[in-house]
Amino acid sequence: MNLLQRLLQSKSIERAKRFWGKKTGFYLRLKRFTPSASEDMRNAMLLQGQGITHVIDIGANTGQFAESLYDFGYRGQVISFEPVRKVHEALQKRAQRYPQWQVAERCAIGSHDGEIDIHVSEDTVFSSVLPIKDSYVAHNRKSRIVGKEKTPIYKLDTIIPEYIPEAEARILLKIDTQGYEKEVLDGAPDTLRRAQGLKIEIPLYAIYEHTQFAFYDILKITQELHLQPYSFHVEGVDLNTGRVNTIDGLFFKE
Repeated sequence: MNLLQRLLQSKSIERAKRFWGKKTGFYLRLKRFTPSASEDMRNAMLLQGQGITHVIDIGANTGQFAESLYDFGYRGQVISFEPVRKVHEALQKRAQRYPQWQVAERCAIGSHDGEIDIHVSEDTVFSSVLPIKDSYVAHNRKSRIVGKEKTPIYKLDTIIPEYIPEAEARILLKIDTQGYEKEVLDGAPDTLRRAQGLKIEIPLYAIYEHTQFAFYDILKITQELHLQPYSFHVEGVDLNTGRVNTIDGLFFKE
C-alpha cells in the first residue's frame, strides 16, 4: 500500500469515528500515553522540572489533583484546602495514604479573615462561595445548589506560614475555587511573591454570579509576577453550544 492509500484510509477511519461518535455519543481515540495526551502526566513532569517542593492546593474537592501528582511520581508536600464539610472529610480519608499530603483545617480561602457561606451543589465540584447562574443549572442539573454551610475563611497570607514555614520552599500555588479566584489572589500577595508557579482556573465565560476574575486579568497578573505560560487545558465546556467556559492555566517564573 502506497502513502496516498494509507492517507485515504486513515481519513476514512477518522470520518467513520466521527460519524459513530455523533450517533452513539461515544468517541474512541487511541493515543500514545505522553505529556501531550495526559494533563496529569504533564503537570507532574513540569513540577519535577521546576523543582517544586510544596503544592498549595486550594479548592481541593476530594483530592483528585493531589493524588494525580503522586500517581505520576511527585514526592513533595501538598497542603490541601477544602471548605465543604462532607467533602473535607472525604479528602482527609484520601490523603491518609500519602505521608507528604497534609489536609488543612476546613476553611475557605479569600480576601479576608472571618466567616462565610458556601453554596453546596449536588455535584460538589460546583460548590462555591458564589451562587451558580440559573442559566447554567438549566442544562446541568447536578450543578444546582442544594444547601449552604458556614465556614471559616482566611487570607492565604494569614494561614499558610503555619503550613510552609521553610523560606527556601519552591511553591506551586493551585487555585480552583469556582469563580472566586480573584478573592484568593487578593489575599495572597506575599504567597504569590514566594511561589515559583501558579496553576489557576480561568473563566472564559463566567457561570457564577458576581465573578470578578476574567481571562484578561490573568494576563496582567502573570506579567506582573513574571510568570510564563507552560500549559493550558480545557476544563469546562457548554455541551449545548460548544463554548469553552473555563480553562486551567499553569505558569512558572523564569
